[in-house]
Amino acid sequence: MRLGADTASIDDVARQLGSTKGRIYHHFPSKGVLLAEVCLRAADFVLQKVPPVIAPNASPEANLRQMILTHIPEVLRTLPYHKVIIQSHVGVQQKSTTALERELFAQIQQERKAYENLFREVLKAGMQDGSFRAQNTSIALQSLLLLINAPVFWYRPRTDEPETFVAELSAQLADMALAALR
Repeated sequence: MRLGADTASIDDVARQLGSTKGRIYHHFPSKGVLLAEVCLRAADFVLQKVPPVIAPNASPEANLRQMILTHIPEVLRTLPYHKVIIQSHVGVQQKSTTALERELFAQIQQERKAYENLFREVLKAGMQDGSFRAQNTSIALQSLLLLINAPVFWYRPRTDEPETFVAELSAQLADMALAALR
């Protein structure tokens, strides 16, 4: 995260962990596999937290608010993983050189699409029931995801940060997202 996913070498990773390059390669046969595993772990964090908060009988607006209020704190809790994803664009523009890397990058794309579809379905439901303005769902989805992932670019935990900061940040971004969709 500190050196940048493209710049950091396996030697740098090993040095940071107080390990050896051989030990890293024992677990991850290439830097591409290591980056893919970081992406998959980050996806697992949000995929474990967000789907359970979607209530079948709740309004699309209530579901979207709850999804955002769950997504943002989980992303900030696991911030180093998400910073690496942004730095590397793994699974989007990554050049894979091995069959394992190609398999992992395909899995990343699959999980990313599944996660996006959770939001897409709530957006569609809101457009159908009139809660949200009818508009291009893909544009609304990508804009929403950009908004709720924006803290990854600028957020830095502070020692003097109020305990309520992340909840307040999440609520403010949820309000912004819902206002834009209405």
